[in-house]
Amino acid sequence: MNSDAEGAAMEWVIVDYGEVVCRTPPEDAAARLAGAVGAAPGAFWDLYWSGRGAYDLGAVDAAGYWGELCGRLGRAATPALLEVLVRLDLEMWSHLDEGMLAILRDLDARRVPLALLSNAPLEMARHIEAEPWAAVFRHRFFSADLRLAKPDPAIYRHVAGRLGAAPADLTFVDDRPANVEAARAAGLRAFLFTGADRLRRDLAL
Repeated sequence: MNSDAEGAAMEWVIVDYGEVVCRTPPEDAAARLAGAVGAAPGAFWDLYWSGRGAYDLGAVDAAGYWGELCGRLGRAATPALLEVLVRLDLEMWSHLDEGMLAILRDLDARRVPLALLSNAPLEMARHIEAEPWAAVFRHRFFSADLRLAKPDPAIYRHVAGRLGAAPADLTFVDDRPANVEAARAAGLRAFLFTGADRLRRDLAL
């Protein structure tokens, strides 16, 4: 991995958040979210994911997303319940992968510029930005702010433009094959994240 400290061309490393920087939500955290609306897990998660794309894009706000989900489960999304659901959702996606954080610290120490690219709603975006560990990223891109989401090719072009870099100078890491394939098609070097140990080998760290 080249770095500007070595006098080589600057190469950005761009990473996803969900199930890359943070781990897959543990079962107890996921269960608390479904339990907050008194729903069976299967029915809850079907609704959670079916409406998530619009929420991640900022096309609906938290009240709209959770209100629709609760309505389809026969529950009223009161302000108190809405507050609980947003909090539990943030907590569920806040279990960090320590191995990945160590990789980010190592890259930062080598002066490799880092960016975050996440499909995330506004509440999650602001929550991440407030975390001390997020300071390692020189840029943080969120779908709800951009009104673009992976794997739309436009989001990779947007990020390259904002970073002032050619796609070939961007290395992208994501846990979803569709996002990785789209990044490669856009000209980025991209790796499928399956764990920190494998990523260290991919990045030759």
